[in-house]
Amino acid sequence: MKRVSLVATVAAVVGLGPTASFAQTTPLASTVLYEVNESLRFLKGHPKEEHRASASDANDPTAIARRLAKASLLGKEVHPLRPNDLFQEGAFIQAEANSNVNLNTGKGPLTGKFLLLADTDPDRESLDTLLVTDNGPVKGELDLTTAMQGYAALSGRWSTKDKTHEGTFQGLFLIPFLVGDQYYYADLGLDGPGSNCGSPSGICPLRDYEFALGIPLTKALILFSE
Repeated sequence: MKRVSLVATVAAVVGLGPTASFAQTTPLASTVLYEVNESLRFLKGHPKEEHRASASDANDPTAIARRLAKASLLGKEVHPLRPNDLFQEGAFIQAEANSNVNLNTGKGPLTGKFLLLADTDPDRESLDTLLVTDNGPVKGELDLTTAMQGYAALSGRWSTKDKTHEGTFQGLFLIPFLVGDQYYYADLGLDGPGSNCGSPSGICPLRDYEFALGIPLTKALILFSE
């Protein structure tokens, strides 16, 4: 995946033109993360009378009002798009995110935090060698209206904990889907996410490392701008 293409693809799908958010901020880094854990809760009823839905209610879309999710993401593809002292090539990134989506609109607030990590012993493949180098909060919106098309958009603002860096972020969740006995990600355009598989079909198969315990992972492509 080309880094410049990632910028262009995310900007196009999220709906950013050359005069929108990227005009006020400059892309700082691109990152790729995978959702390694997610837990869901559903609320049903009128917004003023919402209460937790039961397991049987979850099978009845008309009964559900809101989708509450808590997710953990981890990635080892951090690529600075210009020199900076925050996002370093080869670093790891972790994120914790909470979303509250109104299922009548398919949209809702997203809050959480991100952590940048350096591998203190790159010769040993182990997560216990990752050291936090910086962290900070994120706040924005998640748009699930396109989830059935294999992706969801997110955007908002971020900052480091000490406020020395801050800006906007835009991103995509690529949601794996099954065709026959193979899982695929949507290909969102020429040289876009997943298109390096060389498939003319518009879908690209997941690679071996894009599964955990045999479960296909949702991929997050995030651009940080400052």
